[in-house]
Amino acid sequence: MDLISILVDIAILIIILILRALYTNWLAIKLKWESSFRRGFLVNLAWIILLVVISVLIIFIAPPIFIELSLTVDEINSIYLIISFIIFIINVIIGIFIVHSFYEKEYWGSSVVSIIVVISERVIMVIIQASIYFFFQVLLTEGFYLFTPF
Repeated sequence: MDLISILVDIAILIIILILRALYTNWLAIKLKWESSFRRGFLVNLAWIILLVVISVLIIFIAPPIFIELSLTVDEINSIYLIISFIIFIINVIIGIFIVHSFYEKEYWGSSVVSIIVVISERVIMVIIQASIYFFFQVLLTEGFYLFTPF
C-alpha cells in the first residue's frame, strides 16, 4: 500500500467519523436524549477505534493462517465473507455498549441507534465505492476496508 492510498483512507475515515457523529447526534435528538456534537463525536471515535483495532488484527493474523492452511482463493473469499458478517454483528454489539455508556440509556434504545448507524454507514460506503468506481474507474484499496471496518 502506498502513502497516497493510506492518506486517502485516513481522509475517508475522518469524513466518516464526522458524518457518524452528526448522524448519531441527530438520532439522539430525535429520541429526545441529551445530546451534543461532542458526545456524538466521542461515541463514534471510541467505536471506530475499537473497530480499526479489530480490523488490523484480522488483516495481520488471517493471511498467515490462510497461507499455512494452503487455502484456495475461493475458500479465502468465503472465509472473509463469514468474517465480515461476524464483524458486522460485533460492530452492532460494540455500538450498543458504547452508545449505552455515553448516553446512559437503556439497551433497547442503544441497540436501535447502533443498528441504524451501522446499516446507514454500510449504505453510504457502498455509495462511495460505487461513485469512485463510476467517476474514476478505480476499485478501492484494501486500506479502504481497513478504515471502514467491514
